[in-house]
Amino acid sequence: MDVAAIEPGRDFRKAIDQSVSTCSVLLAVIGQGWLGSTDPGGGRRLDDVNDFVRIELASALRRDIPVVPVLVQSAKMPHEEQLPDDLKELAYRNAVELTHARWKSDVQVLLRALGPHLDESCKDAFKEHPVDGNEVQDAGSKEASRGQMAGRMSGPQVDALKPDAKTIERVSAILAAYIGPISELIVKRAAKRSSSIEELYEIAAREIESEADRAKFLRSCRN
Repeated sequence: MDVAAIEPGRDFRKAIDQSVSTCSVLLAVIGQGWLGSTDPGGGRRLDDVNDFVRIELASALRRDIPVVPVLVQSAKMPHEEQLPDDLKELAYRNAVELTHARWKSDVQVLLRALGPHLDESCKDAFKEHPVDGNEVQDAGSKEASRGQMAGRMSGPQVDALKPDAKTIERVSAILAAYIGPISELIVKRAAKRSSSIEELYEIAAREIESEADRAKFLRSCRN
């Protein structure tokens, strides 16, 4: 997303820094592999001064912008000594944990934590389009596209796009190799909000932390 938003020829470090300077709050989503994530050369990404995530976090911390660590996949907060100098302050930011078992209530806790940092236009948007906790994504654009598709199609054609029980079982089995038995619950929830089998694949893939593993998972699903 950063790459798509930065114009050719611009210094991506300055562009990211400028973008972060305008935000009211920044979410740092931390999974189990966050601290040890490596680049193609085998170096730890957090130790790379040009890594996008490090630049964004360091920029926000330097400006004392509220940074909320969001812990997923049972991840733990990093200790100060595990972080580079410009990210050490992150270790002292109060975190919010998102769990599969308490997903809906955990998301509500996160939304309440964000409330004080939002301007009035954002608060009004939340009132008009409340989040029920089942998904944290750009729901508006997805619902609009689904509505447009439904307007062009009707009856059995729409139903045919939705994942059936056999597909849900197969995707659950494939995903289990990456995240364990919780995959069955995850895929069933994802199927409820998927308008097509392809969308189910994409939603399920978000549960996999490694980009390479996500690509492998999607290939397996589509074969």
